[in-house]
Amino acid sequence: MTCLLALLLIWPAAAADLPGSQDPPLMKRYAGSEIIGYRSPKFDEFLLPLGKPTQLDPPAYAKSQKVEGLMSRYTYVAPEGRTPAEVFRNYQLEFQRLNLVTLFEKGVNVSGWFGPTLGRAASEDGLGQILSYNEAQERVLSGKSKDPQPVWYFVFVTAYKDGIMPDRMRSSVTKDRTLVHLVVVAPEKMEERMEFVNAADMARSLTDTGKVALYGIHFDTGKDTIRDDSKATLDEIGRLLASDPQARLHVVGHTDNQGNAEYNIDLSRRRAAAVVHVLTTQHGVAASRLDSFGCGLYAPVSSNTTEDGRAKNRRVELVKW
Repeated sequence: MTCLLALLLIWPAAAADLPGSQDPPLMKRYAGSEIIGYRSPKFDEFLLPLGKPTQLDPPAYAKSQKVEGLMSRYTYVAPEGRTPAEVFRNYQLEFQRLNLVTLFEKGVNVSGWFGPTLGRAASEDGLGQILSYNEAQERVLSGKSKDPQPVWYFVFVTAYKDGIMPDRMRSSVTKDRTLVHLVVVAPEKMEERMEFVNAADMARSLTDTGKVALYGIHFDTGKDTIRDDSKATLDEIGRLLASDPQARLHVVGHTDNQGNAEYNIDLSRRRAAAVVHVLTTQHGVAASRLDSFGCGLYAPVSSNTTEDGRAKNRRVELVKW
């Protein structure tokens, strides 16, 4: 059942989405959901709930954190028959997939104050017209990414109760339909995120180009020790190989040009071998399906004259065997 739930969040956007709307970067929607309310990112503040509400107007919580950045809002209606509990569980799994830090989580019946608070705030962006909630179905989840400048997430799941709404929503927003209100606050200047590539994207790149470059496998400086924050990418490689038992891959290490060539060749080979070791010992991949190689500094994909370029050159590639 868990595997099924995990897959539900990777389906494509629904055709009935609010014109001009789009999902937030990285985070997937629940399968078959429609965007019925949207505010594009603009600089703003948001009081991120980290505890139960203690005051309605102005909103206050037992614990909270004021965050600022490019704030966007998304309101989804889930497919008919999907319960708030089921949809909320999928967002918990999505937090795990994105390797987010969960800061606050509360299940059913959090107190009935989140809905009115978010409804009033969302109405400023034209979303509040449908935000009349079943308070007994409220569920909330707050978290952040592990970046030095984190992306903050707030997920509010409930069910529609009653109230006035635009005509365009009447066919999809009916009594007891599950609603999701998502708030994302990103740094004003987002760093390019090359790190996370899921198994489906890996498979697509291997089919199209015969290789895929991965930036989510991190090593201690000058060493072949794989850091703990590489787990999400290694897990996806494991899923890729499990989904295609016939697949065989070369794991190829690459470095920038810092240090001499022989040193970088050796380092890249040791790092590639370390990746193979983790996949065979911790993910159950047969050793016969993998081999390792190191190119060192000899196959750059960008200029080594800038740090951004050197970062692109430090990578692990999977190459179709």
